[in-house]
Amino acid sequence: MKPDLHPMEAARIAELRRYGILDTEREREFDELVELASEICEVPVSVVNFIDEGRQWFKAEVGLGVRSTPLDTSLCGHVILQGDFVEIPDTLDDSRMADNPLCTGEAGFRFYAGAVLKGANGLPLGTLCVLDHKPRTLTDLQRRVLRVLSRHVMRELDLRFALEQEQMMRREVDHRVKNSLASIGALLSMKARRESNQAARMALEDASSRIRSLSSLHAELHDLEGGESVDLKSLFGRIEADLLQLVPDGVTLVIDVREDRATPALANAFLLIVNEFVSNSVKHGLKNGEAVIEIAIRASDRGWSIGCRDDGTATAEDAERAASACGLGTRVIQSLAASMDATVQWNAAGRGMELTVAST
Repeated sequence: MKPDLHPMEAARIAELRRYGILDTEREREFDELVELASEICEVPVSVVNFIDEGRQWFKAEVGLGVRSTPLDTSLCGHVILQGDFVEIPDTLDDSRMADNPLCTGEAGFRFYAGAVLKGANGLPLGTLCVLDHKPRTLTDLQRRVLRVLSRHVMRELDLRFALEQEQMMRREVDHRVKNSLASIGALLSMKARRESNQAARMALEDASSRIRSLSSLHAELHDLEGGESVDLKSLFGRIEADLLQLVPDGVTLVIDVREDRATPALANAFLLIVNEFVSNSVKHGLKNGEAVIEIAIRASDRGWSIGCRDDGTATAEDAERAASACGLGTRVIQSLAASMDATVQWNAAGRGMELTVAST
């Protein structure tokens, strides 16, 4: 018997598509779940499947050897029209499956048990099910395990969806910030060209240049997501040029990178630490006139470190305040270090501030 369509089929399919799981590659996270279900339920076949238009598609399977089958012969197509859990001790005793070629053959499926996978709106998307070639029943423990594993499948899908939504929102915010900064820089540049007063014109041009550099720096901060590694020397060559446009005249910025590549996460952490240290030095520690900020970045298979120092007027008390993470910038640095299991050291004795962040 061919499965009937769900009473809310259009909404059900829309919910399934929203998760973006169909036709994705096999993944160990899901394979392990069906392996565990098959082992605990002592059956040869276990699958995580989703009921699509005209087909039943398998995200993970043990003992089946295919990724999809026609909906006409789907056992799960019937099951999603029922409750949260369905167990059929002998499929040939069930009118919906007695004539199903998947059940009637010599090696047909005579036993079925499945926990329904439901989307956030409560509509059924598919099942986590187990099958056997002989009639049987599950124990209470086995039924409970199937229910728990099915909830784990949906938690994984919900988490992935939430992360994708968060990334989309962040990309949208980044795009708007970049556009806003570019617009402000362009407006300042236009105003500078129309300004007759030389001093005012130079000030507007300087502000426009700083805004454009800030826009470039913002883009660098948020473009380190993809790829296997980041070229640190190239990245910080661009960052050094951007930051120089944002610091006062007379400040020398030197960034020394000894190793070439790092993971995107580590490169992003380096970038944020440099940005916060330079910002804090400009705001709080540098003397009037000439000043130097030095950054040394080291990264290898054995570990990594980043050292930052300026020749400003920071004192031991300033270093203590920084170590206590009272300000926003120092809290950012402390949080980054904690997330990467790294140590943070602040030192100062009236001849400038020093910061060292290193892997443990």
